[in-house]
Amino acid sequence: MLFARGRSSSSIDSEAIRSHSVCYIDATKDGDKLSASFVANGNRRRSRSQSRATSGSRTDLSTDDENGSSAAISGRPSPSSCAENAILTKEGTKTDEQAKDGPPSSRNNGSKETPGGNAGVVSQQRQVSRSRSAGPDTISNSGKPGASRMKTINRFSNFVKSGMESYILTQSKMSSEPGERHEVIVKNGRIMWAPPSHKYTCLVDKPKKESKLKGLKSFIAYSVTSSLTNIQVSRRYKHFDWLHEQLSNKYLLIPIPPLPEKQVSGRYEEDLIEHRKCILQLWVDKICRHPVLSQSEVWQHFITTTDEKKWKNGKRTAEKDEYVGGNFFNCVSVPTQPVDSASADKQVESFVKSVRSLDDSIKNLYVCITETQKRLVGPYKANWQKMAAALDSLGQSFQLDHSSAPVKSAIAQSANVLHKIGAQHEEHGKTTTEQLMDFIYTYKGVLSGIPDVVNIHKSAFAKLSHNDRLMMEGKLSPQEAEAIHRRVEVITYAMLAEINHISQEANDDFRLSLGTYFAKEADFYTNIGQQLGKLADQFKK
Repeated sequence: MLFARGRSSSSIDSEAIRSHSVCYIDATKDGDKLSASFVANGNRRRSRSQSRATSGSRTDLSTDDENGSSAAISGRPSPSSCAENAILTKEGTKTDEQAKDGPPSSRNNGSKETPGGNAGVVSQQRQVSRSRSAGPDTISNSGKPGASRMKTINRFSNFVKSGMESYILTQSKMSSEPGERHEVIVKNGRIMWAPPSHKYTCLVDKPKKESKLKGLKSFIAYSVTSSLTNIQVSRRYKHFDWLHEQLSNKYLLIPIPPLPEKQVSGRYEEDLIEHRKCILQLWVDKICRHPVLSQSEVWQHFITTTDEKKWKNGKRTAEKDEYVGGNFFNCVSVPTQPVDSASADKQVESFVKSVRSLDDSIKNLYVCITETQKRLVGPYKANWQKMAAALDSLGQSFQLDHSSAPVKSAIAQSANVLHKIGAQHEEHGKTTTEQLMDFIYTYKGVLSGIPDVVNIHKSAFAKLSHNDRLMMEGKLSPQEAEAIHRRVEVITYAMLAEINHISQEANDDFRLSLGTYFAKEADFYTNIGQQLGKLADQFKK
């Protein structure tokens, strides 16, 4: 009887395997390979072998949870869940004698299985997925198991990858002293970065086509000269791009202005080179005026190093810098007075609303200026020169009448002047109007980086609230909570200082750029008016 019963069970298992073999094959196509084997008592053993493509990836993190949750949400079991349910039902109803033999060997023997079927297995799968992807929970300095909840499980979030969480939870261990120090001060009731001891400017000039590898590779190099040292260095676009990446990784709460777009076709054309030089100049000006970026080690290396060997060594040093991301705040000193969290939160929210409104206005202005520039170099130029051609034709008609020599001369001169005015419209569009477009492009890029800055600050506030709740529950010591609170205050002070700098820069930038633009517009149209006035005098008796 027992033999018959065992044989029947074995046949059911074989039948279940055959009927659902397609399901298991489909489930293993994505690289997270599952294999199912069965022992003599009918129990199923799962083993997992990770492929290189998905090990440690987001797919690896969510493989188990997605299979269980998708069927529950849709109400329609997937093919793979059908096979598991058929086997799990048998496991849930096994006899006491089978239970005494203990569970089959697996990679997660420590997890406790619930004898209810799917619910227990899903929870077990979640434990396996969590331990694979996130590793063991980090225990706090006090050694309390409850304090391990401080650390975020999702290690793929920007807040975790940037090192902000490790900084807040005082888990960062530095092996060297920081090479730069920055201070946040309170002046006249305003929180701001401490001004640098020396202010300076940099000039981007003399774009020159150079080559290497005996002419096999050519590129455009720009000279960068600092007024602080008067040292002239030669830098390629890829060097600016590398510097932009280093600054973005190190200074998370500072929106780095954008570089000109990289263009492959026509990259040696004179207009493109000049256009790129103008945007690089705007970019360099923004860096020089920032109280933190202007004192950055990697920036100073960029504008002062002329020796090729020292340049490469400095690049490697910058790429290995420990004080990047969240660790940068170890270089920032702030006032001892605590920050009013409610007031700081309101100030940040007000800043976000202002930036959102400003961003919409800037985009609209950019569209209008772009259309104006296209008209200047296109229809406006063409209309003036068509008028010149018509006057030239009129002047030729007057050649038949020898008594109208003065009028004929004035008409011919008018044709020349109008043709010149048409060319001046094109030149004006390519210089004055395009310079304003470049400024708006740069400022638009700065505004686009502000949401990421604000989100980092919000994540820090959320982490602080979570840890305060843990302290109230007795899962976090007061000393640890105070250390976390102090570090979040450093981030808040830096955020408020950067908000003040951005607001002040906006006032100065728009006052200078729009003032320069309208001054040049006035000169342009005044010049046209003077030329037309002289033409009017030619037709007077």
